[in-house]
Amino acid sequence: MNIIKTLTLASLVFLTACSSKQEVVQAPPAPSWADSRIDNLTTLATQQGYEIEREGEQIRLLIPVDGNFHPKRTLLLPSGLVPLSKVAQALKIDSASRLTVVGHSDSDGSHELNEKLSLERAQAVANVLRLGGIERQRMHLRAMAENQPRADNSTYTGRKLNRRVEIILTPYQATSVALAE
Repeated sequence: MNIIKTLTLASLVFLTACSSKQEVVQAPPAPSWADSRIDNLTTLATQQGYEIEREGEQIRLLIPVDGNFHPKRTLLLPSGLVPLSKVAQALKIDSASRLTVVGHSDSDGSHELNEKLSLERAQAVANVLRLGGIERQRMHLRAMAENQPRADNSTYTGRKLNRRVEIILTPYQATSVALAE
């Protein structure tokens, strides 16, 4: 009889232990680099009249040429400087982001002219970002000319959409170089 009581008691202890497993609560995963930035950048872009796109860990801020640049030159208009300065201030404090400033054009004119226009527009934007305090080593420039259209170049609306400067943000890992002694 003692054996039966002992086995019954052992069985109850075993069942109680099995049924009262503690749930392991895992902390939610930390947001990715882009997740931690997209909401603030979307708000900023909307306030400044820019578009924003995200693809994986890459965030694109699209700045239209029309309304921000002189129509016949590559100079930023005063109306384009203020929004871009606000972007520079927001990006200045984010040392974990790398910026690639890419100029685009429509297909009107020669390829050489479009390349020159797109590079000068990218340089104008990069200059404002630099004046806003963004370090040079965090930025790269590219001129795409008419090579990456967003819309049909045969229409006025399409050409207008294709004339743009993009600020592409990606995670930035500073690299250090060991110096020989």
